[in-house]
Amino acid sequence: MINRRVVLGMIAAATTIDASRIAFAKEKHHLNGKDLLGEGIKKNGKHKIHTTGKKVDVFAEVNNGKVTAVTAAGMQVKKVRSRQKLAETTPGITLASMQLAQADVYYYGYWVYDDLTDTYIWFPADYVIVDSSWVEYTA
Repeated sequence: MINRRVVLGMIAAATTIDASRIAFAKEKHHLNGKDLLGEGIKKNGKHKIHTTGKKVDVFAEVNNGKVTAVTAAGMQVKKVRSRQKLAETTPGITLASMQLAQADVYYYGYWVYDDLTDTYIWFPADYVIVDSSWVEYTA
């Protein structure tokens, strides 16, 4: 027969293991791809733009002045878009008229992720090829 202490111990262990998955939230990093790439946008080829927390190099592939792909060994990459500017360059003054004019502007990001980190590398629309493959960013 199963002892009551053993059953309670198994329930407590299962609860602890399940709760530990919830307790670890992913780190989110929003980076400005235009600044990271710099003058590399003018040169075709692969350019190192970032190194993740796991010491994995992130590369942007450029062709004819457009970022065509972002890659990172051992990590997954998805294309996302947002109307909100999530990667700021420098703090500045935003006039109300400028904010209204930019209401329909999208920012395009490559979401590089694994089980511990989410890294978003954001580019303006003129740096990427805009098509239907971009999905809406959700926080």
